[in-house]
Amino acid sequence: MRGPFAPLRHSRFRALWLAGLVSFLGTWVHNVAARWTAATLSPSPMAVSAVDALQLVPMVLLSLFAGTLADALDRRRLLIATHAGLALVVAIMGALASVDRLTLPVLLSLTFVLGILGALNGPAWQATVPRQVPDAEVPKAVALMSTGFNLARAVGPAAGAWMLVAVGPAAAFFTNAASYTFIGLLLWRLPPQPPSPVIGPVRSPLSEPGLVRLYVVGLAFGLFAMPSLSLLPVVARDALAGDAQSYGRLLSAFGLGAVSSGLLVASAIQRFGNRPFIAATTLVSALGLAVLSSAHTLPHALVGAAFSGMGWIGTISTVNAGVQMRAPAEVRARALAYYLTFAVGGQATGSVLGGWVASHLGLQPALRLSAAALVVVAVVVLAGYRRPLGRS
Repeated sequence: MRGPFAPLRHSRFRALWLAGLVSFLGTWVHNVAARWTAATLSPSPMAVSAVDALQLVPMVLLSLFAGTLADALDRRRLLIATHAGLALVVAIMGALASVDRLTLPVLLSLTFVLGILGALNGPAWQATVPRQVPDAEVPKAVALMSTGFNLARAVGPAAGAWMLVAVGPAAAFFTNAASYTFIGLLLWRLPPQPPSPVIGPVRSPLSEPGLVRLYVVGLAFGLFAMPSLSLLPVVARDALAGDAQSYGRLLSAFGLGAVSSGLLVASAIQRFGNRPFIAATTLVSALGLAVLSSAHTLPHALVGAAFSGMGWIGTISTVNAGVQMRAPAEVRARALAYYLTFAVGGQATGSVLGGWVASHLGLQPALRLSAAALVVVAVVVLAGYRRPLGRS
């Protein structure tokens, strides 16, 4: 329990990390089924991008409200309620798929409801889990949560692809419903998570220049890196002439790349500083997109997906840890809500924009334009390397 794994010695964090891993597995099994179902119901890349966007748009619209709610209420109760709702909606999706009644409009509508519940859940989860460890270990805790997410990304897509081929999408949706139920039951056993006491006037997170810089980086990265995820089904279908298993393997490669990067985040920040590390991981994401844009064989595409995953988790974990450390305790959920609004807003816009460009100009230009934009982001971030991100 040393180095990047040190937070796991704390029992509450360890329990939440394991529960999160189970839930993340269910989520990735679900995502593969939802995206591939959309790709089979419509030939347009916009259909797949819409699945991502409809999960992300509610995060943009509701995160600030959800952050205020999480700072004012018992976060444990809020998390239990949202997980119960998520389990119910996904179970409905599975039931419809099992009787072949899951049309594209229904899929997108239920996905939007999932996005609303996920938006209400996000700030409370982000503010609760990493704070189960001492402040000095928060960057490692954030990185471990991201690593768990990407361990699930490495295994879940393969499991989801197998379920799609062997038994159909309904099994994948029911698996996700079970995972939400499991984490809700575990949260029920935890002690209450009351709001932090307010000392003095409450300042808006937007009044902190260091936080604002982190928000802008999260927005820019999400905007231009999201096509590496949202267009992967199109890469599998069009560039590789593959099936759901090809898409699952690409997502697994993305996840494995992310895991390898996530374990290095805390030590790399300490050694090099957050600006140089974010610039480096952004360039790695750009490299991954460039490789994907020229891929015509599965091994070639797997390399691009792995680089994309390495860059994705390196950047996202570093920015998230910076917000966790900078935000005052009494408004931590609100500070994280602003971060989610900016980052997810960029991702939602990037998903739709990437799908639009791929539909009108082609898959290859869409991926290459995203790669070029990430190079510009990396240069801008590195230009202020003497002033660490997250400081006023």
